Amino acid sequence: MIRKLNGTVAVITGATSGIGRDTAREFAAAGSKVVVAGRRHERLAELAKEIESKGGQALAMQTDVADQAQVEKLISAAVDRFGRVDVLVNNAGVAIASRFTEMPLEDFRRLMDVNFWGAVFACRAAVPQMRKQNGGGVILNVSSIFGKRGMPFETAYCASKFALAGFSEALRAEVMSENIDVCTIYPGAVETEIFDAAANSTGLEMPNYIPKFPARQMAKLIVQAARFPQPEVVAAFDAQAINLANTFAPALVDFALGWAVPFIEGMRRANQNTEPKKPDSGNLYQPQDK
Repeated sequence: MIRKLNGTVAVITGATSGIGRDTAREFAAAGSKVVVAGRRHERLAELAKEIESKGGQALAMQTDVADQAQVEKLISAAVDRFGRVDVLVNNAGVAIASRFTEMPLEDFRRLMDVNFWGAVFACRAAVPQMRKQNGGGVILNVSSIFGKRGMPFETAYCASKFALAGFSEALRAEVMSENIDVCTIYPGAVETEIFDAAANSTGLEMPNYIPKFPARQMAKLIVQAARFPQPEVVAAFDAQAINLANTFAPALVDFALGWAVPFIEGMRRANQNTEPKKPDSGNLYQPQDK
């Protein structure tokens, strides 16, 4: 089924930067009225003003998706302002780089609250609205290629993204007869703030040297998935390569990653004798700027 976007209402979480911000711009360019959500009010207001300056319609809603009441308020505000919710993009996410046994469990819980429960809360609020309106709707849950392949030092992040993938798959089957499409997006490394903003207790800097897919191109793929809903979108090349290798040679991938851990541990020990990166909680609990 091909869905038209002109005149529809799209709600995007995690819209203060990266994929979410560019996704809001792309939906607005396609003629959608957009509701942008995130924790940094000033950035949301700037984005809404930018969209409106180009002739679009936008509503900025400061929202911490880990808070169910705030998410319910977000969906209610979208309906109150524009009358419906046609597209929901669950994009908000945080990350932790840590050895599992060194990670505070409260940090693990917080990450699950944002990455997984935030999407659950939004779907719980949006699905009833989509059911009763003409045309149904589309839900796009932004997982990660780490939701298909677990990685060392990313146990919490992988758990949240695997959980989101399973939830999306089950929900898709449950609501497809009601004209509601559910699509899971599996990006690889994308040009976002997540590397710099991640909580980190490894003593090492996050690998910013990794080639990254442009956030604007990922946003275009998300908008395309809203037009032509499909169960999964794996993008870009790095994600596709990891998915292919893990599908046909998972034991080999396990072996390669397992042997990478001692190398990383060696880097940590060497770094401890120089200037190790101090443990920090990144943007896990609070945004790093306004």
